Amino acid sequence: MNLFGLALSNLRRRPARTLLSILGIGVAVGGAIALLSLGQGIKAGVGDSLGERGADLVVTQRAATDAFGGRLPEALGERLAAVPGVAEVNRELIAFVSDARARPLLAAGVPATAAAVRNAPIVAGRNLRAGDERHVVLGDVIAESLGLAPGMRVDLAEESFEVVGIARWASRMNRSVVLMPLETLQAITYRPGQVTGFHIRLAGPQSAGRRAEVGAALAAVGPVIVSEAAEAMDHDRNIAVLDAVSLAVSLMALALGGLNVLSTQLMSVQERTREIGMISAIGWSDGRLLGLILLEGTMLGVIGCMLGVGIGIAFTGLFEAIPAIGSYISFKPSVGGLLVPLAGALVLCAVGALYPAWRAVRLSPAAALRRG
Repeated sequence: MNLFGLALSNLRRRPARTLLSILGIGVAVGGAIALLSLGQGIKAGVGDSLGERGADLVVTQRAATDAFGGRLPEALGERLAAVPGVAEVNRELIAFVSDARARPLLAAGVPATAAAVRNAPIVAGRNLRAGDERHVVLGDVIAESLGLAPGMRVDLAEESFEVVGIARWASRMNRSVVLMPLETLQAITYRPGQVTGFHIRLAGPQSAGRRAEVGAALAAVGPVIVSEAAEAMDHDRNIAVLDAVSLAVSLMALALGGLNVLSTQLMSVQERTREIGMISAIGWSDGRLLGLILLEGTMLGVIGCMLGVGIGIAFTGLFEAIPAIGSYISFKPSVGGLLVPLAGALVLCAVGALYPAWRAVRLSPAAALRRG
């Protein structure tokens, strides 16, 4: 029997312990994958949402704590529009407003001429138009959730609005957005003349270098940050904190997985003292014995990681089942989001098997046979 077969046979000798160890590693890896994908899902969701609404670049307040918390004067839009290479500047105010049952809904206030209005894929009713005040267009997901259709009314921030249209966007975040006139959202959130940011549409196709030049010129207009639509959340401090917390919790979970392997292999070595003494006595080298114990620990890690991928995807499904999260975020595990926890788990499992392997190598054949 080769080394791999012997390692597999040793793991099968204690099936309950082996399965519990694999499950512990799988839960640790799955939790890490789910937590790390949370921040990635938010970033991707916002990027898809902005791109679909017609933004090439996004201008937000430099000192804002989050991407949706900035306050910029509308008048800044005229200076941004004067930058060479800019085809259109769209003002937008983002805010959470509560309905009659105190449920927070994401609202986007835009002028009737904005690209977000022109691009809205209306499937029922009509779009926003000039002169609208207490009128809203709902994403189809939020409309279905609230049981609303064109012609019905909805209370937002203690004001009554008529639903004039339903839009079926492609991105999940947009499908749960309430689109309303900019001036109306400014009034009900007490932010007259202010916007969260500006969505910039560039003039024609631009090379990466040219986009960078336009971005630098826009950033020079005032105390603002200019980002690609897909990178709009990179400067969000809340997301940075979420990423840091997710990473810390993930490392703790993976460390527990490594300790699980340490405990399992240590007990295995103690139980097999006589066996280890016998195989050492028949001529096994320290290197081969060390390799056997490490291989057992690595096999636990590999199988646990494979299980962890499935558990991680299941955990993200649970996130999506939470309305406050799943209505706005679509979780799509990335290659990086999978590889980092998997690589970390495998390394920690191998490290966890080192001490038991060292203990096994230290045993002299005679002492091992006497203790057995």
